[in-house]
Amino acid sequence: MPDLIGSHTNDTAPIAASAPRAAESTRALEAHFPLLLALASDEPAVAAIRLTQALAQSKGALPKVVRALGEVRAAEASAAPLAGVVVEEYLGPEYLAECRRALEQQVTSVAGTVDWPIEVCDDAPVEAIVDEALTLRAGLIVMGLRRHGVLRRMITRDLLAEVVRVAQVPVLAVRPELTGLPRRVVAAIDFGDASIRAAFMARRLLADNGALFLVHVTPVNSDAVRAKLDQIIEELRLSSGMTASSIQLHGDVQSAIEGCALAVGADLLAVGSEEHTLLDQLTVGRMSMKLAHSARWSTLIVPNRTKSATPKAGRA
Repeated sequence: MPDLIGSHTNDTAPIAASAPRAAESTRALEAHFPLLLALASDEPAVAAIRLTQALAQSKGALPKVVRALGEVRAAEASAAPLAGVVVEEYLGPEYLAECRRALEQQVTSVAGTVDWPIEVCDDAPVEAIVDEALTLRAGLIVMGLRRHGVLRRMITRDLLAEVVRVAQVPVLAVRPELTGLPRRVVAAIDFGDASIRAAFMARRLLADNGALFLVHVTPVNSDAVRAKLDQIIEELRLSSGMTASSIQLHGDVQSAIEGCALAVGADLLAVGSEEHTLLDQLTVGRMSMKLAHSARWSTLIVPNRTKSATPKAGRA
């Protein structure tokens, strides 16, 4: 675990944002923002629902819930004859209705009575999540993230990577341990636009008494880097009770960031996902997904910019 080299805390009165990109970043989540909660029937769903409830109650989120049956329904139908079940049971409207009732019950059992719209569809998960996010103009997608179980973990990773790549909407991948607003967030800063946006969105999601750690991995400590990190902290306009620290670390990027997360007891990592050349993607360009794929912390992945696209015809 790396030492926290060159740590600096800034919990003074906020200073008005001066940089244009800071003003742009603060618009990543409006006062009341649509949120898409993408659920599967597994253990991370409970944490994802609870976090969504906290975001709705405290941060102005307006949730909609989606579950895409897609390949899951096809797999169940193909296996049904082996279990002596009639395949048609998985093909008729009754199956969709039953899945919707089960999803409503799951949400209600965790969040109580809420008026969140619920959608169950036959589409493949990536297609359904991306299309619903675009239709909703979602400011955030919330998904469950599991660490244990190799096969299910690989499926979750692939789905997360594809949603981030195609939707170009910020995604919050939730581990079962995160059931409320994050209180200690490590934001990986490389000074690209995506990492700056990730820091601003992390601040927006942070609990009122939370701590934000802005981490930059560099060969040597630099006063210029420290000044840039501190400027971001000033532009974050922290609420009373929140704190932020600028930290410079050395060594391997992923190891340094994960070591810092362990050292400060983080419950969330915030990373930017830039658009890169193929060479970059094969080297350092996929660092955001490497951090998410370790599945040791809930992870907020923020793209460089939102995608302007038209949702599939037929969805309202």
